[in-house]
Amino acid sequence: MHTEKKKNAKVVSFGEIMLRLDCPPGQRFQRNESFNRFYGGAEANVSVVLSQLGVDACYVTALPANDLGQAAIDALRSFGVDTSFVHRSGERVGIYFTEHGNNIRPSRVIYDRKNSSFAILTPGILNWNYILDGAGYFFWTGISAALTQNAADACKEAILSAKSKGLSIAADMNYRRTLWDYGKHPAEVMPELLSHCDVITGDIDTIDAYFDIKEGKGSVEDKFRFCAAELKKKLPAMKVFTMSFRGTDQNNQSTYSGALLAEDKFYFSPEYSLPQAVDRIGSGDAFQGGLLYGLINKLPGQELINFAIASGALKHSVEGDFAISSKEEIEQFIQNGAVNRVIR
Repeated sequence: MHTEKKKNAKVVSFGEIMLRLDCPPGQRFQRNESFNRFYGGAEANVSVVLSQLGVDACYVTALPANDLGQAAIDALRSFGVDTSFVHRSGERVGIYFTEHGNNIRPSRVIYDRKNSSFAILTPGILNWNYILDGAGYFFWTGISAALTQNAADACKEAILSAKSKGLSIAADMNYRRTLWDYGKHPAEVMPELLSHCDVITGDIDTIDAYFDIKEGKGSVEDKFRFCAAELKKKLPAMKVFTMSFRGTDQNNQSTYSGALLAEDKFYFSPEYSLPQAVDRIGSGDAFQGGLLYGLINKLPGQELINFAIASGALKHSVEGDFAISSKEEIEQFIQNGAVNRVIR
């Protein structure tokens, strides 16, 4: 069920949507004979979440003018995402392969994104002044800047255009170590791009890679406070900072929680136990989508982090990259947590 759209609530997201080829649970890359097919990517996943929550979500990328590129567009349009500004160029869709882990071995991802339509996109191709007209937010992630120098430059062009138009700029740091192979260390690229951002989501390992800020001591809350204070020194324009946390409880079940710094105040969500995780890929993007929804709708700090973390938690129950949840389901999760019952 869609919520009423707010004036100037349009969110423009920029990144690469990919074809995901997924091993069935329990299968390994070496022996698998078939893959489940999905489309996804961090910025696209956020757009899908926002559209389901009633926010005007516009997604910008580059895709080839072939059937695979069209299938990616159709997947986004099926959730109401505006794809009017997708640039059709190049010859290939980026691909990534996924292998599900469990409590014994980790999940694995193999990327096949070289020379994809998005990776070869150069500045000057997209008319950002036109694309961003009427928007309130621009969203991007560190994944895009990791692909190529061209992609990093295209991100910078979009960020500076958004800044010149007075938009709020949101970023998920999203460090992917295996993607940074074009001769630049992320610390040479990301701090300057993030310096223009109002809303930033990150994690302790990523912040170490980008800014050489080491983990603090004490509880999770203490570590978040320390990290936020140190990051604020590096990024004075930052107004909102968030993290989500994963752990394991005494029953060996996954746990999920989050933290928020907004208006110089700290807020922490409840910690949820997740009895079963169907697919954790995209959960951080669902968290990000819930966060942007809460900011657009001016939720108070505690309600904001509770809504964002509930959105991320629910994604663990859905196969594929896209989180499929309504505002009502998220609110029910906030009230009841994970439940095993039939709604009739």
